[in-house]
Amino acid sequence: MSLLYAGGLWSVFLIFGVSAGYVWALNGPRWAYRALAVAAGAVIAFSWFLPEDHVFRVRVAEGLIWWFWAVMFSIPVGLYVWWVRWLKKKVDQRHDT
Repeated sequence: MSLLYAGGLWSVFLIFGVSAGYVWALNGPRWAYRALAVAAGAVIAFSWFLPEDHVFRVRVAEGLIWWFWAVMFSIPVGLYVWWVRWLKKKVDQRHDT
C-alpha cells in the first residue's frame, strides 16, 4: 500500500488508465468512462481531507503543482498556435479567388 501512496497523482492516473483500458477491451458503455473520470476526480478531491503530513496528500499536491505550471506554460504556446492558424486561414481565403 505504501507504493500506491508514494505515487500520488500518477497512481491515480495509472489506475484510471488501466480501468479505462478494461472498459474499452470489454466493450463497456460510454458512461463508464465518465464514471471513472468522476471517481478519479473524487479521489483527488478527497485527498485534501487527509492529514497534512499524509504521504498521499503530499504527493497529490506535488503533482497538481507540476500540472499547474505545465498548463501555465502551454497556454501562451497554444494561443500563439491558434493565432498563426487563424492568420494562415485569413491569408489563404484572400488568395483563393
